[in-house]
Amino acid sequence: MVRYYKKKGTKDPKYLFENLELAIRECQAGHMTIYKASTTYNIPYSTIYSRVKNLRGAKKNCKGRLTALTSKQEDELAAGLTTLEKWGFGLSKKEVLEQVAFFVKECKLKTPFKDGIPGDDWFAGFKKRHNLSIKVPQSVEYARKKATDPFIIYNYFRILKETLEELDLENKPAQIWNLDESSFSIDPSKTKVVGKRGKPCSRVTSTPGRENTTVCFLASAAGEKAPPLIIFKGVNIWDQWQAPDNVFPGMSYAASKKGWMDAEIFLNYFKRTVIPALGPERPQLIVYDGHKTHVTTAIVNLANEQNITIIKLPPHTTHLLQPLDLSVFKSIKDAWDMKLVKWQRHNVGRRLPKDMFSKFIAETWSDAKATVIVNGFKKGGIFPFNDKVVPREKFDSEALRRWEIQNSADPLIDSNIPQDVLLNTNTAENTTAVVEKSNSTDATNTNRTALNLPTTSTSFESLLLKCVTQNKPPTKFPKKKLAPGAEVITAPKKMLSETLPILTR
Repeated sequence: MVRYYKKKGTKDPKYLFENLELAIRECQAGHMTIYKASTTYNIPYSTIYSRVKNLRGAKKNCKGRLTALTSKQEDELAAGLTTLEKWGFGLSKKEVLEQVAFFVKECKLKTPFKDGIPGDDWFAGFKKRHNLSIKVPQSVEYARKKATDPFIIYNYFRILKETLEELDLENKPAQIWNLDESSFSIDPSKTKVVGKRGKPCSRVTSTPGRENTTVCFLASAAGEKAPPLIIFKGVNIWDQWQAPDNVFPGMSYAASKKGWMDAEIFLNYFKRTVIPALGPERPQLIVYDGHKTHVTTAIVNLANEQNITIIKLPPHTTHLLQPLDLSVFKSIKDAWDMKLVKWQRHNVGRRLPKDMFSKFIAETWSDAKATVIVNGFKKGGIFPFNDKVVPREKFDSEALRRWEIQNSADPLIDSNIPQDVLLNTNTAENTTAVVEKSNSTDATNTNRTALNLPTTSTSFESLLLKCVTQNKPPTKFPKKKLAPGAEVITAPKKMLSETLPILTR
């Protein structure tokens, strides 16, 4: 059969499946004849007859021939794959086919697979039946996954709510701020271009694209923007590096050895730019990450003097809670990339000067829409306050259940907590692999028994859990220097002199 065959005349039946089941039960119980049931429920006579006589239609509830695996087995596999992908341990197509082949071999199932290994056609049908797809995963460090803990996230929201109520800022978005840094490259990389289909495309740049400059932004929940801070790599700041004052007045500039933020630079920025930008009204609330340069004693003392409250975000949670990360930086960097494309098109081979860098940053930040900034605070649950912005599926199922049991009186509790979850915990690595079972009912298992097909003794859950079982870390032994540099370390005299002291002890 052709691979992409589409059945002609795929019209759905005019009767309901529930009525078909009811008609079959009436006929099997002797309450109706097949003819009577056909006219009563408006179902073809042949359909009821074949089902009552168990000639066809009893193996599966959908159209087409019987699948190689039962519906229950496929549901179990699909649920496990979805859970592994959710927690960052998704399997490739090759690994999935290997798992299915091993399952078929262990359970001694009779399948149409060649040599017991499913092919591309089966995999394509499996994806379609369970709404799955092949995609490139986004790299997320383990610390971020681990930090997505309900005890950490909801404790932050509790502190935020108490602070907003204590400062009476629940309805004052102009006094709630978010500060964050991001790096900007001097070469474009995001903007797409129009070209010939099927032909390679390239873009001429002035550098390899590895040079980045740190920029610090500050914005309020009302959409107000404070002057940004640009940190160049160097020792001194020169007047030629500054942007024109009419683009975005009050911009700050600094230089550090590596072009990164340090404690002294942040303190000066806080004194000279942040505090004046907040205005005379007090109190003020600033939310930012806990980078070591942001939480020095000098910053804390200065904030207390100015009646400014600082809330530090939990570590590795900025992708979920930081307003500028959630909404603002993407639109800013898209506009930034377009400016670089246009400039380099008229300045082929030239490196972007620092004064143009400052000007483009000023223009990009000036053009940033207030609605985008406001939406970032909304997505972060800061204003308006919303402690349910983090989806439940982001949390570990077992951790979420423990948190809900511990806080049973909390309004966040959802009574529909799934109970059938299989866990495999490795205490050495403090990791938990979770495979969620499917609740779907299946009539196919009974039919396999009736057809004398082999019953399964191995589950997909156990096979998938083996894919994420943690290995014990290797034993560390003391290091021994063999040579200080370029040297023949396998010379007999060399090895003999190294081993003699050990042998003579």
